[in-house]
Amino acid sequence: MAEIIINQKKGRRNSNATRIDFTPMVDLGFILITFFIYTTTIAKPSSLEINMPAPEPSKETTVWPDESTITLLPAKDHKVYYYCGMLSDVAQLHMVSVKGLGELLADKKARVAALPASLSLQAHRLHVVIKPDASCKYEDVVTVFDDMNVFHVPYYTMVDIDPVEAGMIRGFQH
Repeated sequence: MAEIIINQKKGRRNSNATRIDFTPMVDLGFILITFFIYTTTIAKPSSLEINMPAPEPSKETTVWPDESTITLLPAKDHKVYYYCGMLSDVAQLHMVSVKGLGELLADKKARVAALPASLSLQAHRLHVVIKPDASCKYEDVVTVFDDMNVFHVPYYTMVDIDPVEAGMIRGFQH
């Protein structure tokens, strides 16, 4: 609170000196700081959700045409090797940079949508299998998953790479 001190001498009046007590102001400041600390919600860490396939194959198997499936093999040096359908020889294996993957997905998605109408509705949607190589960087895998969301790929999964595919990638690189 404010306090006014009046000193009076004989017959003469002095100017008034005021003294302000800042204790309530400091108390209010600490109360406000405490209130904002308790009411603030701290951002919860979020991680990339990856749905892995079931360990045992289901009894129902669905067959997709080779044209509607693509397998992506992220590898070292920010390269992504890919093939459509089933891989039988190294001639089917192609390479694109991680930055050029978006164009590949957009082109493949357009070709899948243009498949004959006699195929099922599921066959007209792009199916992507992601098999990262041991030599690829984590950021490349995250970029591939980001591209799945950007290009609205409805069906994609990540599985372990086959030793045959890994050998083909190493043979393709040299």
